[in-house]
Amino acid sequence: MLNREVLSASEVVYDGCQEQPIDLDISLPDYCPDIQRILKCQVLPSISSRNVSGDRLEIEGTCTVRVYYLDASASSAVHCYETESPYLAAVTLKQSVEQPRIYATTRVEYVNCRATSPRRLDIHGAFSVCARVCGRADLEIVTSTDNKNMEQQVNKFACNVCTGFSQQPFTVEDTLELSPGKMPAESILRTDACAIVKTAEPMKGQVMAAGEVRLHILYASGDESTAPETMEYVMPFTQLLDCEGIEESSTCRVQLVISGVEIQIHADYSGESSAFDTHVHLLASVTNFTEKEMSALTDIYSRAYELNVTRKQKTLESLNGIVSDTCLHQFSVQCDSGLTKVLDLWCEPCTVTAAVENGQLNFTGKLQICVLALNQENVPFYFERASEFSCSKPVETQYDTHCIADGTVLSLNYRLTGGEIGLKAEIMLTAEVYELQTLRLITDMEEDTSRPKDKDPAALCIYFADAGEKLWDIACRYCTSVHAIQEENDLTGGTVETSGMLLIPM
Repeated sequence: MLNREVLSASEVVYDGCQEQPIDLDISLPDYCPDIQRILKCQVLPSISSRNVSGDRLEIEGTCTVRVYYLDASASSAVHCYETESPYLAAVTLKQSVEQPRIYATTRVEYVNCRATSPRRLDIHGAFSVCARVCGRADLEIVTSTDNKNMEQQVNKFACNVCTGFSQQPFTVEDTLELSPGKMPAESILRTDACAIVKTAEPMKGQVMAAGEVRLHILYASGDESTAPETMEYVMPFTQLLDCEGIEESSTCRVQLVISGVEIQIHADYSGESSAFDTHVHLLASVTNFTEKEMSALTDIYSRAYELNVTRKQKTLESLNGIVSDTCLHQFSVQCDSGLTKVLDLWCEPCTVTAAVENGQLNFTGKLQICVLALNQENVPFYFERASEFSCSKPVETQYDTHCIADGTVLSLNYRLTGGEIGLKAEIMLTAEVYELQTLRLITDMEEDTSRPKDKDPAALCIYFADAGEKLWDIACRYCTSVHAIQEENDLTGGTVETSGMLLIPM
């Protein structure tokens, strides 16, 4: 006589980080000049695949280490040595995961680099691979009963739950021309790339994503007397991504990470290096959310017998919304008075967190600004500064919330004034805001026919109720129904509005 239903919800089975060591003893190849002074050692971990098999999470990728340095000449040329190595981060989960959703990021913990000789580098450091794995957790619950002796309290609610997740690699490629007047390129010193999703149109089983890749290149011309040059490019793309369960009415989140950038210097018909053959490798993650109407039996009692009820507490995670906004952060950093020219300017990957408080979604984050510049002697030098930022957006929520946030620096502009650099950073901030509703759900019950309830032989009882008392609690106490109390006392709501006498039909 019990009606049952399987309640599907999201459950976090892993949320943590695993550290990956970096231990390198490098001998420079013959084509690299000797090291006079190290400017910067940069660690760039990337993710190429994320998979869960049973109770094992595996994240694969590559770690690129770049060393920018000067040689013994008095030129303004900057040299770069780059090495790349694969890694595998494996984690044993607390249980097997059905329909896993995998969020993965990397962060650099520390790096130490020193030249043990003009031809040898000793590099030690570490980076962490952080992951959050969510899976489907099914719970069979009682939704109602056909027993006419029982009074039931049913909670109906809408829940926006994950119904699909997929990952798909693709490549954006183009031949990018140098601007007129730019020196020809001989070698590439540094590249930065970020991918932005501008639109994501859901359709049956697929989503059409459109966006752009923003690419920054620092290159050397080969003339030892000239400083490095920079170029900025925008590479638009459209890509059809598969994801099971997507409908036109679905809410989709498409996330992109750069898994690799390949650039070859391209020579024109005259032999001059005037373009870059570029391949940007992306890993797309698609999460599909579907709104479902659910009902759950949250309380019950029998007017005839005592009940043995089995309950389980469950927290339902429902997507409230995906909030995305562009934040303009303006600030200034002090620099050496001898700085005469900025050669290159970039940000390390920014860290962002988000939380809902008093109707506001508050983003907070930190930028690490890296500056490659020339001093008064026309010699390159390097320094970095940190700056914190914040941004708020209004959001409406009913329950406790949990947010998954990320940030991407879209552009970084500067103005050099005396001993300081005025900076303006354009940051794309995105957060998935989840509402957390905790319910005590009934998973099983039975009447204990050996324990009948004692009933008052009177037809009516008089009860003096306090304001705010719930009719359900009063009806349970007297083994009657809420409807009977409402009908006898001309009430419509579920609570007592003012203190006074109630007639309780038995």
